[in-house]
Amino acid sequence: MGFLFLTSGLFLGWSLGANDHGNIFGAPVQTKMMKFKFAALIGSIFVILGAVSEGSGGSATLNQLGSVNAAAGTFSVALATALTVAFMTKLKLPVSTSQAIVGGIIGWNLFAGMMTDYSSLLKIVTSWVAAPLLAGLFAFMLYHLFKRYLSKSKLHLLSLDNFNRWGFIIIGAFGAYSLGANNIANVVGIFVTNSPFKDMTLFGNLHITGLMQLYFWGAVSIAVGIYTYSQRVITTVGSDLYKLSPMTGLIVVLAESLVLYLFGSKGLQHVLISLHLPTIPLVPISSSQAVIGAVLGIGLIKGGRNINFGTMGKISFGWIATPAMSCLVTFVMLFFVQNVFEQAVVNKIYYQFNRAELMELKDRGINLDYLTEVNGRKYDSAQSLHRSLDKIKQLNRKEKLILTNVAEVHKMKIDYQNLKKELREKTFTQEQWVTLLKLDGKKYDHMWQLEDDLIKLTPEWELKPKAYKNQIYNDDLKGKLKILGNVSKVKEDTTEEP
Repeated sequence: MGFLFLTSGLFLGWSLGANDHGNIFGAPVQTKMMKFKFAALIGSIFVILGAVSEGSGGSATLNQLGSVNAAAGTFSVALATALTVAFMTKLKLPVSTSQAIVGGIIGWNLFAGMMTDYSSLLKIVTSWVAAPLLAGLFAFMLYHLFKRYLSKSKLHLLSLDNFNRWGFIIIGAFGAYSLGANNIANVVGIFVTNSPFKDMTLFGNLHITGLMQLYFWGAVSIAVGIYTYSQRVITTVGSDLYKLSPMTGLIVVLAESLVLYLFGSKGLQHVLISLHLPTIPLVPISSSQAVIGAVLGIGLIKGGRNINFGTMGKISFGWIATPAMSCLVTFVMLFFVQNVFEQAVVNKIYYQFNRAELMELKDRGINLDYLTEVNGRKYDSAQSLHRSLDKIKQLNRKEKLILTNVAEVHKMKIDYQNLKKELREKTFTQEQWVTLLKLDGKKYDHMWQLEDDLIKLTPEWELKPKAYKNQIYNDDLKGKLKILGNVSKVKEDTTEEP
């Protein structure tokens, strides 16, 4: 059943490939510097490489925005998002799959009654503004850099033609790699917690994680979209918006690729952290917005004379309409799947406010005098909890989110033998494995209770103070804790309601 539900994510990948390939290879194809079939081959190979090697960066951000916790729910969100993108592609609009999936996740949050993490949403929306501006800035600087180089080198016309052709191949490959690394989160990011793939070992020592397999098949679906349907959008990006020369087309592709890489590369982030430099958040950004920003940057350098503002208006409308449409379609799709096919699109989550939870909230700085409305109560849905929290006027949204996280019941049992069976030895350090052995058989109602016990036994489970030098360590530890919580979770049919 898990593989069946994944089909909607693969459809979304097809839609992304059909829509976003034009953002990378629209310029070379329309300027006759590269044939479409060759562009599709280069794009397919490198989008797969980028997704598998560096695709995990943006998935964490999407899951912070809203964690779709049921397989049928992820199917519905991905299908609604894919239908939205496919519809916009049919209209020849280079829309944003990033915007579409965000709209879909918010639609699920509304249907499930979950609180949307606005800090994550703000981070994502800010990238929607920053990406085209940054691409336009890069295009501006690259244009003057290229112009200066060409004026000094005085290349022959044939040499300039070869320069452009090889430039499109190399930069196009880099752009496709960056697209895979950044945008694979849009395709299968919501399937990470419900992935049907298990870790596997080939040839005795080649270990392939379930996450790598998930990203691989997501990227393959993007490649299929590239081959079968991307020529339609190439026309809009490559010629309808602004008439590009081979050289300006090369600059546009490079500027967009740099922006995608900056927001998608975990390796680059680690390098910046190691050098104690500020980092750019790993967010799945809109390649469509990036390329439009770069095209407009070139157009403005030229005085804006050849910019088709009518096409720009259509594209801008698509950017606004896409998340709204995706949110609405997702909500309707969830209702349909739940009530017609009788599939659980939301796994029931329980919340409780007993002594243990209240003491934890006090330690986190929450005034217990405000909590008479929830003290001692148990809730069987997020909606009922939020109705109670809304009555407490003294709490701000951040505090309500803290209450929700602390009260959420996540029943677990530490089964050391099962952990050894399900996970690789390298998943945890030797000291961390020893700690888990000491907790073998212990049960927990909340993730924070398990984390407290782990920290008491060894500091290797404790997050370090926030600083650039500690970011890699903390991100790795958070990933370990999430894996531990998922593997140790008690199945729903064996869980007693609080």
